[in-house]
Formats: sequence, C-alpha cells, structure tokens
Amino acid sequence: MQLRTPSAFALYVGSYLPLGLVLFVQDVDPVAVRRGFCPPSAWFGEGCVVPLMHPWWAVGTVAIGIACLILTTLTLRAIGTPRQVKVAEAKHIPADLINYAMPYIVSFMGLDFGSPTRLLGFGVFFVWIFWITYRSGQIVMNPILIVFGWRLYEIKYSFMGIDKPWLGRALFRGEVEPDKVYRKGSLQDVMILRELQQGETDG
Repeated sequence: MQLRTPSAFALYVGSYLPLGLVLFVQDVDPVAVRRGFCPPSAWFGEGCVVPLMHPWWAVGTVAIGIACLILTTLTLRAIGTPRQVKVAEAKHIPADLINYAMPYIVSFMGLDFGSPTRLLGFGVFFVWIFWITYRSGQIVMNPILIVFGWRLYEIKYSFMGIDKPWLGRALFRGEVEPDKVYRKGSLQDVMILRELQQGETDG
C-alpha cells in the first residue's frame, strides 16, 4: 500500500503530538494561571480568560496532532494482510529516532507561537524532514506507536509453499515469535504483520 502525500503528511504530523504538547505548555501564561481558573459556568463569559498567550495556536496544534494520530491508528487498522508468511528469525530493532528527535531539539531554541518568523523557519525545516522520510519509504516508522504496543522488527521469512527466504522490516503489535505464521501486508516499504484469525490455517 502506497500512501498519497497528504495522507503520509498526516501520519508524520501525528507522530509529533508530544511536540505540540511541549509548545502548548510553553505557551501557558503564568500570570493568568495565578489568577485562578474559571468555573465551568463562566467559561464563555467575558471575564473568563484562557491562561494561554496564543490559545488558538496552542490548542489548534494539539488538536491537529491528536486528529493525525487517530488517523494513523485507523490507517494501520485498514491495511489489508492477504498473504501468509512464516517467520524464521525475528530481531527487535529500535525505530530511527534521529529525525524524530531533531524537531524537538529545535523547539527548545527559542521557538514559540509569538515568533512568526521562527515558526515559519521551523515549518520549512519540518516539511523538509518529512519529505526525506517520505521519499525514503519510512513514513510509517512512528516512534509514538511504541506507546500503543507496536514494535519494529527485522525478520527473515518465507511465503507459504515457497522455500526462498526473504529479509525485511516489519511492524507488529506485540512480540514476533520465530517459526510462527503471520498475515502480511505492507505500508510504503515496511511490512505490517498480524496474528492469524481464529479459524485460519497456516497452510
């Protein structure tokens, strides 16, 4: 399954939800917090002030991150796994965290919602890293999926009825066991493995 560029970008943005939360926290106005929070009945009143310096930017960034992360999980669920493969060897490998960590480093170099030019510069950098990741076929390698139990493996496998061995990288929600049959699909250049459903055979 090959992703279109807009869908791939949504998956990429979803992996940076924690970055949105970092920027959200940095946007909190300490003075407004010290004044106390409004009761729910007064949230829409004129005297109720949101304790954020740039509420639309801060809340919008987090909301977009959450929406894109939900889209990521739905995309993984929608991927078809029509073929069966037998895994001979499986080695857990950490996801590439270098590109993932770089935008976080930049975010602590004076980036905030009150600096439009810095935000624009960061946006150019963010899109550039996305394009490199997308063109390399690694867009699905989203480290935040670890929170939901997904793990990246390097596996040696063969298709059912074919003895020729293959090597590849695969995402699986759980632990891949050698000498076991799985259902296989793909997203970009990464395989997606799933357990056999009840009633399915490994023949």
